[in-house]
Amino acid sequence: MLFRRVAKHVSDQNWLAVGVDFLIVVLGLIVGLQVNNWNDQRKIENAFKDAQTRLIAEHQSNLDAASAFVSTVETTVVPLRAAITDLRACDASPDALQRVTLGMNLIRGTQSIEFRKTALEAITDNDAFLSLLTEQDREALKEFHRQLTQTQETLNWLEEYPFSAPIGAHPAVQYSDLVTSGLMPGDKARSIGPSQPIDVLCQDPVFMRSFYLWERTARFQVIRGRQIIEALEKMLGS
Repeated sequence: MLFRRVAKHVSDQNWLAVGVDFLIVVLGLIVGLQVNNWNDQRKIENAFKDAQTRLIAEHQSNLDAASAFVSTVETTVVPLRAAITDLRACDASPDALQRVTLGMNLIRGTQSIEFRKTALEAITDNDAFLSLLTEQDREALKEFHRQLTQTQETLNWLEEYPFSAPIGAHPAVQYSDLVTSGLMPGDKARSIGPSQPIDVLCQDPVFMRSFYLWERTARFQVIRGRQIIEALEKMLGS
């Protein structure tokens, strides 16, 4: 309809009417593009709100996991340090033997944690989402992403560090018979214990190193854990 009218106006050389028709077409295109832009922007803003909701839930999940991680490590360090005290004193009493045996079994493994970053990276990797943040908030989010990634890398390294001197590889370690572990139905495991007296093992620097290495690892696990807990609490409070 519009094009037939324009053609008629041209044939009639009614240039004013042609100009008006042209203006109507341009305005229609502009309005249509603007409406599309508004719709697209609204979709982005709604998706961004959903992403923020997921991010808050992810922060809380990581905070809970980090708090549990630190608590577990701190709890494990207590009997470990009791065993180290007995070893440093070369205490050969039955109670000391029991504490050292417990310590040996505790340092056979390390604690681990895997932080979630899906919701965080859904925002930091999306330029449209980042554009909705203030410059200060963008920098804060990117800095938190860097800190979380660095913390994960450090904790992954610390998880492996004690195995540079594994207690189970020491020649003075002996293994028990299979006993029910309690981890899952039907699971059995062997505990370890010393094959030499404590007043002999306390003079062995290789044996002692396994305890000190685990204690040092646990210390830095707690430090890094508490640092990320503080960062998470700050992100949740902002």
